Amino acid sequence: MKLLRAGDCVDSSHRVFSEGSDVFIPLKEDAAGLPGIMEVDISGKPSHVRHLPSGTHGAFDMIGHVAITKIRNRKRAEQLAQWLMETNTTIKSVYLDEGVAGEYRTRKLSLIAGQDLPETEYRENGCSFILDVRLVYFSPRLATERMLVAKSVSSGEKILDMFAGIGPFSINIARIREAAVTAVDSNPHAVSYMKRSIARNRLNGTIDPVLGDSGTEINRMGLFSRIIMNLPHSAFSYVQVAKEHLAPGGILNYYEILDQDTLELRMESFRDMGFKLVSKRVVHGYSPRESMYSLWLELQ
Repeated sequence: MKLLRAGDCVDSSHRVFSEGSDVFIPLKEDAAGLPGIMEVDISGKPSHVRHLPSGTHGAFDMIGHVAITKIRNRKRAEQLAQWLMETNTTIKSVYLDEGVAGEYRTRKLSLIAGQDLPETEYRENGCSFILDVRLVYFSPRLATERMLVAKSVSSGEKILDMFAGIGPFSINIARIREAAVTAVDSNPHAVSYMKRSIARNRLNGTIDPVLGDSGTEINRMGLFSRIIMNLPHSAFSYVQVAKEHLAPGGILNYYEILDQDTLELRMESFRDMGFKLVSKRVVHGYSPRESMYSLWLELQ
């Protein structure tokens, strides 16, 4: 199938389907005579493409049965909400994100379609989480990043997840690695949901949930082989204290929202502090000029 798609041989106007042990792949007319492919002439099954309302492409996140949009135009947001409710049977609640605020930086959400059911079950990378989107901040856009970090961890690592939230980094890691993770967050709701989510997953490693301020709690701890800092708007203010608790050769998984100029200055600051850049990547866009960056840094 991958080779057929790579060769632009698949007719996307029809869908792949199976009958018994046979799999039928729709081919374009000019793809006839491919080696190793048995061709049959049958009536295909047309694809049913669901088109988003005009101007709303990619403008929502799905977290379990909850959809969240940031579209500022109320009419467009309601059009998207109606489309989501009509085309996706798993969605029960659609909320408008009116910004992040408060001590725990949670979303201000208003219901624009469906039922007001903010507590939801979310799955990614084989992990299961339970959360209330009004009480904790969570982004499904880091699912790939969390798996990349988890796969880079070696068994036996001692890890600090400084701004753990409901524990998505910690649980992704402990599910596949025999690592010892300390997960700290100052939001009591987040730590409560983290504990519930830990209980929902079969883990190879261990997770110690800690309620408190990471900048204070870290001073009661020893050295770590890896520290994860996912606090995109203010993580840099905690880097010095994190460095003091990172073992030589340890890894800092650091996330921040930056423009290109600030990114260069930030990397220069890390070099001055004794960090070597292992990798840099854009996790996702944030604004026309800014993106969320992932910096993997090694303490020299």
